[in-house]
Amino acid sequence: MKKLLYIGWIGFNNLGDELLWNIFKDVCGKYLDKERIDLTPSVPGIDLKKIEKYDTVVLGGGSLLLPGYLQILQNAIQKGKSVVIWGTGLDWIEKRNLDLLINDGLNSLEQNFKQKDVEVLDEVIDRALFVGVRGPLTKKAIEIMIGSEKAKKVQIIGDPGLLLQEPNTDISNEKKKVIGINWGTTFNRLYGANETFVEEQLVETAKTLIKAGYKIMIYTVWADDRPSCQRLYDKINDPDNVILDKNLYSENELIAKLSRCKGTINFKLHANFLSLTAKVPAISLGYRFKVFDFAESVGLQYLVVSTDSKQLAQDLLERVEYIEKNEAKIIEQYQSTRKKFEPLLESPFTGNLL
Repeated sequence: MKKLLYIGWIGFNNLGDELLWNIFKDVCGKYLDKERIDLTPSVPGIDLKKIEKYDTVVLGGGSLLLPGYLQILQNAIQKGKSVVIWGTGLDWIEKRNLDLLINDGLNSLEQNFKQKDVEVLDEVIDRALFVGVRGPLTKKAIEIMIGSEKAKKVQIIGDPGLLLQEPNTDISNEKKKVIGINWGTTFNRLYGANETFVEEQLVETAKTLIKAGYKIMIYTVWADDRPSCQRLYDKINDPDNVILDKNLYSENELIAKLSRCKGTINFKLHANFLSLTAKVPAISLGYRFKVFDFAESVGLQYLVVSTDSKQLAQDLLERVEYIEKNEAKIIEQYQSTRKKFEPLLESPFTGNLL
């Protein structure tokens, strides 16, 4: 019996991280012999410093390329365990450095990774069985830290959220003139450092869309986001045209609900995957590095609006107008990208690395 530890930020009722774990389980079920695999998720209570009993450690989806998690992987490698990095990515890189990185002008990431952290990253990448990251910006950042030659081993395999499937339950193709808005909090740790401003801009956006004949559906993917969603609903103050849905759905349930929208505006990263899986164009609020990394990976950069924009409402309305005219093109782009990344995401399983 092979013992496999999956590391993710799970057990906290955050739909994005939970669905990544569910996807991993599904792919394991598709390719691995259940009778020969003992699969353990890193839920609260699992001591990640005690890994002696595991044969393989997988750093799963999410923004987990952080010094603390890399030290866990280094420890695993030094104890003779197999290590696989599967669709994870960087985050927490400040906006100025993001802009420099996109324009090939960034020379250092020492604000995020000290020299000792870079040395750990170097060793982990060198000795891991497989290194697959979420997007091109993550790979670019790794190249800056350890050099492009050593980073050749790093593959861009996409976010595991790309493996989301439309549920078997009936999804209506009858879209209504509804814009879904996913709102929440990151406790002000976002580009622009002003959640209140972003919220006010969402209020302005929603009111303008209502005047244009749209209905608004506010929804959440994390319990901690409910107060923010309630506040947004109260500020719009239009119960005839705004639905507030504070239920926490499974990924399949939420895909079904979103499938009836014309478009969505999303704060949390994986709300975009759920929307696009439902064949509904998604506008991303670019609140941290990971959102831009995702957009670069799927070729939908224009549909990201940075939360430090001084004209956020205007930018969002321009994107809504864009998706009205280009719905089929956006979904086709996403689906073609998904088709490209699916075999890469499944390659550790098909290549007998797990």
